[in-house]
Amino acid sequence: MRTTTWWRWMVALVALALVLGACGGAADEGAEGGGGDSEDAAAAQDVTSESATAAGAEAPEGEPIVIGGTLGLTGAFSGPSAGYRAAYEFWAEQVNAEGGLLGRPVELLIYDDESTPGTAQTLYQRLINEDQVDLLLAPYTTFVGGAILPIVENNEMMLFNGGFVGIDLFTNSDWMVGTFTYQEPDYPRGVFEMIDALPEDQKPQRIGIATAQNPFTLLVRDGYEGEGGVKNFAEERGIDIVVDEEYAAEATDVTGIIQRAQAQDVDLFFALALPNDAALLARTAQNVGFSPDIYCSCGSQVTSLPYWKDLGAAGDGVMSTAMSWPTDDYPGLDELTEYAQTELDYEEVPVYLTGGYAIMQVLQEAVEEVGEIDQAALRDYVTNRTIETVVGPITYDENRIPEYSSILVQYRGDHNEVVWPPDRASSDPQVPMDG
Repeated sequence: MRTTTWWRWMVALVALALVLGACGGAADEGAEGGGGDSEDAAAAQDVTSESATAAGAEAPEGEPIVIGGTLGLTGAFSGPSAGYRAAYEFWAEQVNAEGGLLGRPVELLIYDDESTPGTAQTLYQRLINEDQVDLLLAPYTTFVGGAILPIVENNEMMLFNGGFVGIDLFTNSDWMVGTFTYQEPDYPRGVFEMIDALPEDQKPQRIGIATAQNPFTLLVRDGYEGEGGVKNFAEERGIDIVVDEEYAAEATDVTGIIQRAQAQDVDLFFALALPNDAALLARTAQNVGFSPDIYCSCGSQVTSLPYWKDLGAAGDGVMSTAMSWPTDDYPGLDELTEYAQTELDYEEVPVYLTGGYAIMQVLQEAVEEVGEIDQAALRDYVTNRTIETVVGPITYDENRIPEYSSILVQYRGDHNEVVWPPDRASSDPQVPMDG
């Protein structure tokens, strides 16, 4: 197994967490600060057999199956994390209403990691060693998830991961299964496939890239082992990259990058960003009058998040990736969409909601088919298997990495349209983005 930058970084973080845990009371203080006794954690726990049992289903009995994890319920990742928690709770309510898992009630124990790796490390040690949860869910983002993975691996527990991608992490992991059907190098793939199908006079000639200084977004730009990523896809097609800029993830001013892209007459722009900075880039582009023919916020799926509509004209025409859309016919998707719109007041279903629900479908099938909570048996069950989910059929390889599948959506005024691939599209791509 090769040693990677990611892996060295994670090992160093785990070593620090273990040192802090050995200092009297430090682990407990960290857990409380991360939401160990917070209302968020308590609310997440309260999804048990109290849910109404569906007609004809026997009420779950016995000791609950406790499923634990963390989310950034506060901090930089609070928006997407709220979608994950909603998906987990909806699934738990459904399962308990239908008789539970293996006839036992399901209980969720979700702590707030405050969107920080160090807090997440402390809390996962607590989940495993003190709470002794039966099953583990991943946090949101590669940044946080990568930090806790060595802890999970060391304890030989399955990490059911709907929260982040990480081709390098999956390749080096013995105990993780995911639901994102595209890894970092594939985030821009749909854009380039769409470009291939455009008429010659609409194909872009000059690419600009703005990349957050984050291992995840850098892989979206650079690819992995010579494959994928914006740079490799562009080179294969002979499209020039005329602007290639990085910025700090906490940046508050990206005007210089946008102005350089505008000065270089960029007609294809990639904003490789996380949710907060994706909005900053879009607003800045609007403010300086930068409107390329194609603009993809390809670092994270943001155009279906509730805040995107608040951007007004700044968000219009922007493309992004997703795994499924309510127009798809996948098991559980209609129910999840109705729940999101009627109970959560979401106008559209974010990818984080579908990814979170999908990992619960994977977990449920694995546990029910194995018939017990056996970590190694659960791992063996999902390896090289296809499982039906709200994001479509997920086909896993030997590393439990899903086979590639994605759609490209484009924000139009107050909603998204699926614009790629053609067999799943609800509209043709709007190129140029300003119509």
